[in-house]
Amino acid sequence: MGRWYYDKKVTVEEACDLTIFQLKRFGMLVDGLHSATVVTWVQKHTGKETHVRVEVNTIGEPYVKFTYFVSDREGNATTCDSEANLVTTPCNLGGVRYWFACPWCGTRVGSLYLVPGERLFKCRDCNNLTYRSRNRGTMEAFGHTSRQIEKLRPEIKRWTWRGRPTRKVKKLRTLERKMGILSDQASTMLDKLRNRINRHSG
Repeated sequence: MGRWYYDKKVTVEEACDLTIFQLKRFGMLVDGLHSATVVTWVQKHTGKETHVRVEVNTIGEPYVKFTYFVSDREGNATTCDSEANLVTTPCNLGGVRYWFACPWCGTRVGSLYLVPGERLFKCRDCNNLTYRSRNRGTMEAFGHTSRQIEKLRPEIKRWTWRGRPTRKVKKLRTLERKMGILSDQASTMLDKLRNRINRHSG
């Protein structure tokens, strides 16, 4: 059954995330290289910036080190340092692919996350993170799906190709089925709410 509210889990979108692909794009995953850069994240809803100095060492035992500030409830900032080992797997065409080893559980992952208020970069599972889309209640999901349908429908120029529905039509049908399920859930929730109100008012 859907929820009328967001649950208490922190979402991936709220956390600072660092991926192996970012390090590769920065040119930091080169054998025998010791390099550093500063990565900045901006919270979409608050505009708050988080700056993290990322230091990568691929000499000997490879690792990545994070340096950043964490503020307590009184607003006092302290400098934090944390590290994660880098592990490799062989590529089919030669060379190696780098991964993070989560500092908390040791699992090989492609992304690490720093949750607001926390002091350690960890993987998604260890941070108990969810995705914002999974946090949507029934009513919000109903509105979001409705907007998706309204946006997609005018984009459909051809409904079939060689006797089969086009990709956009298939997506539209999926959204319409989801809309029907959400509509039933919303109706059930409203009925329960009306019954509850009637019991209290009576």
